[in-house]
Amino acid sequence: MALDVIKTDYVYVTYEEDNKLIKVKWLDKNTSEEYRDVISQSLEFAKTHIVDYYLTDIREQKVVSPEDRKWFTEEAMPKAIELGLKKACAIFDGNVFKKYYLNTILKTTNTFKLPFKFVNTEEEARSFLLDS
Repeated sequence: MALDVIKTDYVYVTYEEDNKLIKVKWLDKNTSEEYRDVISQSLEFAKTHIVDYYLTDIREQKVVSPEDRKWFTEEAMPKAIELGLKKACAIFDGNVFKKYYLNTILKTTNTFKLPFKFVNTEEEARSFLLDS
């Protein structure tokens, strides 16, 4: 069973305690402030709940700005790893701009030796994250 963490018109974040998985599904365009707020709230949640796996569905997310990409890779990602994140996965639609964003994240996750993959379906994502 999933616990609602954040539910707005632009994002839906849930937590699956049995899988120790947080799932972020972007629903519509969001502002820079909203993007950072969602990530920050997810990190705060991880301080009081075990989060081993992070699954984000960015198929409906707008392009993330260079400033927000930098913030994510330099601040949010190291904090998530410090809090115990073991694997991350993103579902995306093949959009070239999103692929650039994901490749930036991939470089960062490689630096931290965090397994990260981008896929096209939730089934692929769950298989990567949860199957040993």
